[in-house]
Amino acid sequence: MDKIICIGKNYIEHAQELGDAVPEYPVVFLKPPSVSFAVDQRLELSHVHLSSRRGKIHYECEVILKLSRDGEIQAVSLGLDLTLRELQADLKKKGLPWEAAKVFSSSAVIGPWIPIREFPNYLDEEFQFSLNGTLRQKAKGKEMRFSPDQCIHFTSSLFPIMDGDVLFTGTPAGVGAIEDGQIAQLKWGDRLSYRLQFHLS
Repeated sequence: MDKIICIGKNYIEHAQELGDAVPEYPVVFLKPPSVSFAVDQRLELSHVHLSSRRGKIHYECEVILKLSRDGEIQAVSLGLDLTLRELQADLKKKGLPWEAAKVFSSSAVIGPWIPIREFPNYLDEEFQFSLNGTLRQKAKGKEMRFSPDQCIHFTSSLFPIMDGDVLFTGTPAGVGAIEDGQIAQLKWGDRLSYRLQFHLS
């Protein structure tokens, strides 16, 4: 993996809950591989350690894609784009880039991969994010403002895509803060399910 490519505000209701305009083109930002947290599906519960010294951390559940150098989708999964929301809002108000609110240790949770050939209709299957047993987010990939193919085409016009790059496709409405000790479950029909526990310090 050379980089983690992220698409912002790709579900209309999420843009609205942030008070942002619906973008005309995909909103693109990057995360380095060093901030990724790869889930081991062999574990019943994965532990994600985060620092809360810079403010509240919000979850954003997303369909994620593993790409080849030519932009082909090799595999799909669910991930979390974790965000320092207060810092992001402050940077936006000042007209500054807000990558600093997105790039911190374990801020890109990457779930177990499903080969695309085994899940060709992934955009039609509902995915869900629950926190301490309460459903917080649900959506289908086909509800995206920009499809995965559109996002890949757009980003590849900006910079090269490398083998193993990961594309986070954006989050639906329902984002919120996480607290120390909370347990999250990410579920995608009967194709994928994994659990995380957050540890804030």
